[in-house]
Amino acid sequence: MDVDQIGRILRPLATPEQKARAEAYFKGAVPFLGVKSPDVLAVFRELQRELDGLDGEVRLSLSLSLLDQEWAELRHFGVLTLHRSRKKLPADWLLRVEPILVRRATNWGTADAFAMKVLRYRMPIVADKARVLTWANAESPWLRRMACVAFEAEARKGQYADEIRVVVQGALGLDHRFSQLGAGWLLRERWRAAPEEVEAFLLEHGARMSREAVRYAVERIPSERRQSLLAATR
Repeated sequence: MDVDQIGRILRPLATPEQKARAEAYFKGAVPFLGVKSPDVLAVFRELQRELDGLDGEVRLSLSLSLLDQEWAELRHFGVLTLHRSRKKLPADWLLRVEPILVRRATNWGTADAFAMKVLRYRMPIVADKARVLTWANAESPWLRRMACVAFEAEARKGQYADEIRVVVQGALGLDHRFSQLGAGWLLRERWRAAPEEVEAFLLEHGARMSREAVRYAVERIPSERRQSLLAATR
C-alpha cells in the first residue's frame, strides 16, 4: 500500500461542491480533493486491517508520507494512521515528523487534528513531552499552537500544570492569531481545574493577549466575573 493507491481510492469520492465548501471554510489555507470527512473515515476503516498488517516502520513511513501531501484528505488519512499506531511509535518518530509539521501543519485543521489525535497520547512519554515543550520557543507559530492543544484534554483534569504554563507563555510570545488562540483555548480548559490560577494569570498577562484569545480563555467563566476579567485585561 502506498500514497498513490490511497489517493486513487479517495479521488472518485470527491465532488467540486465539497471541494469549494471545504476550501472556503479554511479560507484557502489548504487545498482539498473534495471528499467528505465521513467518507475519508469509511475508506480508512476499509483499509484498516491491511494497514495494521504492515511492518511498523513501513506503516510509519506511509503515515509520514501521507501527512506530507498537499491535499487535506490525504493528511487526514495520515493522522488517522498515526492515531492507530500511537502506542507503538519508535523513539525518533517525533523528530521525523517535526519538519513535516513545519511544512504542512500551517492551518488549524491539520495542526489540531495531529495534536488531539496523536500528540496528546504521547505526553506520558517523557522524551516526547520534553520535545514538545521545546516547541514553546519554536519559530513556527503552529508548533507553538500544537504544543498547547496537546495538553488541552488533560488540562481540565488538573494534569500537567507546569507544562501548561510553559506552552501558554510560549504561544503568547508571538503576535500570531492561531498561536494566541491555542493559548486561550488551553487556559479555558485549565480554568475548569484551577480557576484561581487561570484568573490570576489573565490579570498578570492578559494585556499582551489578543482580545480574541482572552475571550477564548474566559468563555467558561460565569458572566459577572468574565466581564470583570475582560475589562481588566484591555
